[in-house]
Amino acid sequence: MEEENSKKEEKIFSVSEFIDSINVVIRKESIVQGEIGEKIDHYPHFSFFNLLDKNKEAVLKCFVWQTKLDELGMKLEAGMEVKIGGFPEIFKKRGSFTFQVEKIGLVGEGVLKMAFEALKKKLAQAGYFNLEKKKTIPRFCERIGVITSQYGKGALPDFLKHLGNFGFKIYFYDVRVEGLSSVEDIVKAIRWFNENMIDIDTLILIRGGGNYESLQSFNSELVAKAIFGSKIPIICGVGHESDETIADWVADIRASTPTHAAKILNDPWELASYQIIDFKKNIISSASKIYKNINEKIDDFENSLNLEITKTIKTKKEKVAFIAKDLSLYFKDYINKFNTLENNCLNNFQSLKSLIKGRKAIVQQLSINLDDSLSGWFKGMQYLLVKEDEKLNIANPELKLKQGYSITFDESLDKIIRDIKQVEVGKNLKTKIYTGGISSKVEKILKK
Repeated sequence: MEEENSKKEEKIFSVSEFIDSINVVIRKESIVQGEIGEKIDHYPHFSFFNLLDKNKEAVLKCFVWQTKLDELGMKLEAGMEVKIGGFPEIFKKRGSFTFQVEKIGLVGEGVLKMAFEALKKKLAQAGYFNLEKKKTIPRFCERIGVITSQYGKGALPDFLKHLGNFGFKIYFYDVRVEGLSSVEDIVKAIRWFNENMIDIDTLILIRGGGNYESLQSFNSELVAKAIFGSKIPIICGVGHESDETIADWVADIRASTPTHAAKILNDPWELASYQIIDFKKNIISSASKIYKNINEKIDDFENSLNLEITKTIKTKKEKVAFIAKDLSLYFKDYINKFNTLENNCLNNFQSLKSLIKGRKAIVQQLSINLDDSLSGWFKGMQYLLVKEDEKLNIANPELKLKQGYSITFDESLDKIIRDIKQVEVGKNLKTKIYTGGISSKVEKILKK
């Protein structure tokens, strides 16, 4: 009876089931370093190769997809030392044990330099370094995305230490900056900012110095493509001043160090603060010159008026005297009237002089008052500028998109659709909404 129960409980696997059960146990992520063996089997989409210990006492058969080799930037060759990341697996159709390569990196300064130069030449020919394709960094950055490791000893602390107090908003994304997984981390971070924070002003990609192996992720084709394809402009500050990476060449601005990256952001704000002070000084000086010129013109007018009136009175007096001489016998009464008129003119002239002096004193007082109020006027102007900035932010089309509005473009001409006449049945359209975009094709036109 016991023997029959034992047979009922006995589990019998098919070959496929047995291999699957083994793979569940052994399929664990691992990193292995070794030397490429002599036998390398290349196929259109994948390759097999042997990874050897340096003493040639152990062999690990490896399988890798061609896309992973393309990311490496160099063709596999016998004797090349590499690090591979992946998992072991038994291939059911052959019953063979292989290591499935998910990540691969080169080891050794010589081969890394060769890979660097080969990738640099390839990307240069593809236009990745062309100046006309560089994105423009806003002059006054406020919202900044920082991509680096929070555990780095120098990069992040140096950057934050030298970043000025100009109201920057920092959005930090922690990534690994060294090792086989670092490339995937950096690419993921750049993609995340482009998908979730498109309104950010710039991305800062930084890390400390190191040798070719430690900087290998910044010489990756995947990272280069992510930087080149980013809609957000990127400042790259990797290593020390003497360090050079592919990421530096592709980035929109290359900073020699993380500290230099902070300085690039600081400089426009610092320069603007000095320019505002100069502007204030210049406008006060200009206003003083204007009022000084007005005072001088008033003085000239007063002097010219005095001379003109004196000359006119003298001329009139001479004419009156000449007439009086001829008519003195017949028009004595008229002569007396002319004398009275002369006295009145002189009195009126004195009154006019007093009035001009009074007006001059008023203008001088106004000049003093205006000089005293320039400081208050300048503060008012700054307040109005702040208000205008707020209005501009309210008018930001990104805000309208966030509220539920959208913008529709002609996909072939990349122009905004403002009139139904621009649309035809069958035309491809692109609609931008706040969280992304929608491609569509016109099937029917509804006119207003």
